[in-house]
Amino acid sequence: MTFSVSVLLAVLAVAAFTGPLIGEIVGVPGAVVELVIGIALAFVVPKSLTASDGVAATLGEMGFLILMFLVGLEFDFRQIWRASRSNLVFGAGLFAISLGASELLIGHLAGASTMWVLAGAATSVGVTVPILHVHGWMGEPFANDVLMVGSGAEIFFLVALNAISVASRHDSLATTVLLGSRTILLIGFVLVALSLLSRARRRAPHHFHRWFLRNDPVEVGLRGTFALLFVVVAFAGLDHIPTVLGALLAGVIFRAVMGNAKAITTRLTSLANSFFIPLFFLTVGLQTPLRSDVVGLIPIIAVVLVVISVPRLVVAPYLRRRGYSWRLALAGSTALMAPLTLLIATAEIGRTNGLLGPRNYGALVVTAALSAIIFPVITKRLLPYRAAESAKSSPANRDRVASDE
Repeated sequence: MTFSVSVLLAVLAVAAFTGPLIGEIVGVPGAVVELVIGIALAFVVPKSLTASDGVAATLGEMGFLILMFLVGLEFDFRQIWRASRSNLVFGAGLFAISLGASELLIGHLAGASTMWVLAGAATSVGVTVPILHVHGWMGEPFANDVLMVGSGAEIFFLVALNAISVASRHDSLATTVLLGSRTILLIGFVLVALSLLSRARRRAPHHFHRWFLRNDPVEVGLRGTFALLFVVVAFAGLDHIPTVLGALLAGVIFRAVMGNAKAITTRLTSLANSFFIPLFFLTVGLQTPLRSDVVGLIPIIAVVLVVISVPRLVVAPYLRRRGYSWRLALAGSTALMAPLTLLIATAEIGRTNGLLGPRNYGALVVTAALSAIIFPVITKRLLPYRAAESAKSSPANRDRVASDE
């Protein structure tokens, strides 16, 4: 390891430590602060270290894969299937409404590219979860409804993102054939992986039991989890599927086989959030120095922020019909207006596939940061702490609260 790489790692580690602390002071997500720090560091860090084949990019890509793995862990399809069908249907409708509005305003009127149009339809729950957790709503019906709607829209977005990624490299006929064959191959791989892991768990339960232990000196659970992650990522690369989708798929497979393994999930999340994921956001900032020509894209950035926010207001009357007060309903809708993770993922995939140049890539990263600053602040002001609303939001009192307010 050269001296310059050692210094870079030291700087990134210090930034990863101070980022969330600064975020708590200024009231914005730590990831946004890390993006800003990375952008500032880009002016002083040698370009040889921030190049696409440099050490910073490699560390950032590893953090991105782990981040998408954790996103995959959120998709418990058993729970989704048992959940209210109306939430899932509305999530699909929310994606369709958002995509239609994005196509009209961003694609047709602003004349932006397909990746910008898709970015306007992004809905995710990555920023929503910590807000609900801090305010004491996790596990409550309100949080479940908001997260199920957001997860439904997020699934459709990820499918569309993968389709565009494949379609960008082939003509229409080849795209149709490739999408069909790769989808079949992907489904087959998922079924085989699930079958093999399920059989292994039945035949050697003592080994898998160690994944659920909180204290295992060998850390079999973490080792096995990382092995699953990178094996699936390797298969995705072999099948010419975006590696980020492979990481997402690995999370889905893990959740399907292991269920809600809180011990291993807690350790993995702790490891990821303490170093690898901050490295990803920092390196995104390092590769996105503010350029003067990004100023010319301010109108598109403004339009995207409008498209990200206004169509999601339809969530408010939907939640209102489910018995929540208008204040909670509006808080639920604004909580889904900050798709930080998906916008960054869109920017990364767009750059990798040549769909976004440096200028548009930087502008989309700026859009992601602004959305994660503006809308969480509004949500925090609207969303009361659970202690103050415990009686109001209980299932038995929902109808009475709605009528009172």
